[in-house]
Amino acid sequence: MKGKGTDTKSIQEIGWLKLDNAAKLFPAIMSGELTSVFRITVFLKKPIKFSAIKEAVGITSGRFPYFSVSLGSGLFWYYLEYNHQLPRIQTEEKIPCTAFAAKRKNEPLYRILVKENRISVEFIHILTDGGGAFEFLKSLLYTYFRLTGNTILSTEGIILPESPITEGEMEDGYKRFFKRKIPPPGKLTKAWHLPFSLNEKPRLKVIRSEMDLDKLHEITRSNNVSVTEYLVSVYLFTLQTLYLEEKEKVKKQKRGVLRIEVPVNLRKKFPSNTMRNFSLFILPEIDLRLGVYSFEEILKIVNYQLQTGADVKQITRFLSQNVGHEKSPFVRVLPLFIKSMAISAVYRRLGSNQCSGILTNLGSVKLPAEMEDLIDSFEVVPTPPNTHVKISCAMVTFRNQLRLDFCNITRSKSFEMHFLKHLTESGIPVKVLNNK
Repeated sequence: MKGKGTDTKSIQEIGWLKLDNAAKLFPAIMSGELTSVFRITVFLKKPIKFSAIKEAVGITSGRFPYFSVSLGSGLFWYYLEYNHQLPRIQTEEKIPCTAFAAKRKNEPLYRILVKENRISVEFIHILTDGGGAFEFLKSLLYTYFRLTGNTILSTEGIILPESPITEGEMEDGYKRFFKRKIPPPGKLTKAWHLPFSLNEKPRLKVIRSEMDLDKLHEITRSNNVSVTEYLVSVYLFTLQTLYLEEKEKVKKQKRGVLRIEVPVNLRKKFPSNTMRNFSLFILPEIDLRLGVYSFEEILKIVNYQLQTGADVKQITRFLSQNVGHEKSPFVRVLPLFIKSMAISAVYRRLGSNQCSGILTNLGSVKLPAEMEDLIDSFEVVPTPPNTHVKISCAMVTFRNQLRLDFCNITRSKSFEMHFLKHLTESGIPVKVLNNK
């Protein structure tokens, strides 16, 4: 195997990998609650056959050896150590995205969860992002369906278990497309955060919703915006509603900036097929110090900000800033424990303070017709939010349905209520599914 930015040897021969630029954040901030774990679930039309899924996991994991790693630590950096182990297959837990147990130090940093007709994969962000995890899940489904006697005629878009590892799958895309002497992005003001009280531990609750994609497309087209732009606008409008409600109670409101973190899959912007992390964030915002916004005004602002923020030149500024910190000679020689403390402090001061919410869009799922006919739906549960942001959302579309999940660590459901109410009042039928 030979890949750009990687050793010509396989990971089995190398024995270890450096963390990619994005992954270096997570070991410093992870905790029992801030787990950095996300979940992708597929709902099949028939119950899962355990013997077949067990065999499928063994076959598929062999095709993705760079995921069969555990986290190790050296004097200066964390690293990923190849461990030859298969991911754990377990019954779906009541609370999703729980931390990987410290006592299981040698297990891979992803797992498979099975219950009734559901197959879930949970990955820690140290390994990959939603783009990489979904490629694994598609390959796993293909293998499982074949083992259960189904004929899959087309394999377009599927990484087959017998296929060779392609060039660049293990590369650090951030380093590959890093450019020196790029002016950094401007500094951001602190964002307003939801005032809701936290749940008792374990705090995380998930509310799942489903809406008709055809009706949503009808409305987004009439407003000349994308689905992502429309739902980010609903998110900001909901935050504004809650901000104004809070302002009635607390007259001296501070930080009237509402800002949403929207991940962008950089594989669609740069020529890379890496299976590791390769995403950055666009940060659309409204500033309530300038006044109150109508929903139509927010739509125009979000449309402009997401379009300009997704420009490759703008993305390169953030990418180069992040990698530039890592390449600093001073940072490189700092002992790991000092690096970890510094990264954690910066995250608390900047990362968690600069956004009011998070909305992740995994996009539209496209599979061979024979596979789609065996599947009912998909859903994504994002990583549990921190105690500043408190609520995060993730969505995915399959055929004519959009699934939207809310991860909430507070006692209030006002955000979800206002968000979904806005959709229904706009003419988009919404079905609230059972809470998990």
